[in-house]
Amino acid sequence: MKLRALLLLLLAACSHPSTAEEVEPLFLTVEHGSAAQAMAATEKLVALFDDSHLPRLEKTLDAKPVRALQLLSELSSDGSAKLLLSRLSYLLESKDAEVARMAAVAAGLRRLKGATQALLHHPEEPAVVRALGRIWEQDLDAGPLPREEEIERLTVLAVVHRQAMGANPGVESCEAMLSVMTAAELADFLGKHAADKFHARRLCDEAVRRPGFDADKGLRIHEALLRCPDAQFVGGILETSPFPLAEDKVRGFLEDRRTVREGVSLSDLAAARLKR
Repeated sequence: MKLRALLLLLLAACSHPSTAEEVEPLFLTVEHGSAAQAMAATEKLVALFDDSHLPRLEKTLDAKPVRALQLLSELSSDGSAKLLLSRLSYLLESKDAEVARMAAVAAGLRRLKGATQALLHHPEEPAVVRALGRIWEQDLDAGPLPREEEIERLTVLAVVHRQAMGANPGVESCEAMLSVMTAAELADFLGKHAADKFHARRLCDEAVRRPGFDADKGLRIHEALLRCPDAQFVGGILETSPFPLAEDKVRGFLEDRRTVREGVSLSDLAAARLKR
């Protein structure tokens, strides 16, 4: 019993809310320390932070917005989310491009749906586009959203689809478009475009390889893009796709003698992949 009581006391001591005196040196380091020191202090603050420290966080956001936004992107409390949302429109308009970028990044990493309208005012910014994709990401098994959320998701999809399939697409818009699509929308998109040399095909290939992209979606997209008539493009997928391409789809290229580069055909790449 004495041992149990001692353990309970130790647990209670470890779980007490952090005090202002404990976190103040960490906030000061975030504000005034080197980049490495600020990063280390941020990690400690993430572990200690609760919403009683919001006034101090707000002070840091005013003094050192980029570093405060890095911290905000890693927190999970309701109060910190509300603080970010309350300042987001202002931060996105900052003359400091890094402040605006980090504000978008933080909203995206926190997946704050309440940030959507503020972000949509800056659709030309790659960080904003990527944030919108993260916020409204749908996996292949995603169910229907509430009506108001579905309207916002479809608005985001329309914006990023127009960018991705336009004359000057970017990898962020392609990633966001593919992320935001439901399974049915993705099937429709791939049915219309995968078998063609559509302009954004290489960017879509790059997008699904980015860290954090849904692996099940990535696999489905890569398997569909094997239908593209661009032999070099298909060869790149056969040779380097990080996804477990279905064996029957790979075997379909064993007799394909189209050249990918000097001395290498699609059949060579298919055979090599099947040996892995």
